[in-house]
Amino acid sequence: MDTLSHFILGFLGGLAMGLHRKHKVTYIAFISFLAVLIDLDHFLVPLGYGTEYRSMHTVYITILMPLLLFFISAYLERGKQTARFQTFFLLLTVMLSGHVIADMIYGPVKILYPFSSQGYTIPKIDIQATSDFQSQIIGPTGIGMAAYAILIFIGAMIHDTIYHMKKKGLGFKAALTHSVKDFV
Repeated sequence: MDTLSHFILGFLGGLAMGLHRKHKVTYIAFISFLAVLIDLDHFLVPLGYGTEYRSMHTVYITILMPLLLFFISAYLERGKQTARFQTFFLLLTVMLSGHVIADMIYGPVKILYPFSSQGYTIPKIDIQATSDFQSQIIGPTGIGMAAYAILIFIGAMIHDTIYHMKKKGLGFKAALTHSVKDFV
């Protein structure tokens, strides 16, 4: 997927999480830009500064590192009314994960590199209504978008739960209950 599409996909993910109601749109745009930076490996390898294309597209950089920073920021922001850094790293995790999912639609991504050189893709499923009707009902793009939508939903639920805990002073269980009611 091209870089502009990655930026737009991340930006739409931030908007879909509803963060624009609590944060400026420029905040979402900035994090969308950061999520595109993992494509730097496309430029570094031909210049001799890397050994593997998409080496920054690993689960360690796109999911585990931002999630670790999310939990560290949750620890550091405990007892405070704001969750600025938690929100930042939560949104970054969702956008980076979406970036990798989008790349997996178009070709294999070595998400476990350097521990495994196995490439993973979204399954090439092609379900059509009839053989005469050549438009897909379900295909790799739809599966990828569904996976990203699930990530956005989970991110929005986490963000809403954090909001209820910080702003309304609720415990985790009560905050989660409020978040579920907000979405249902």
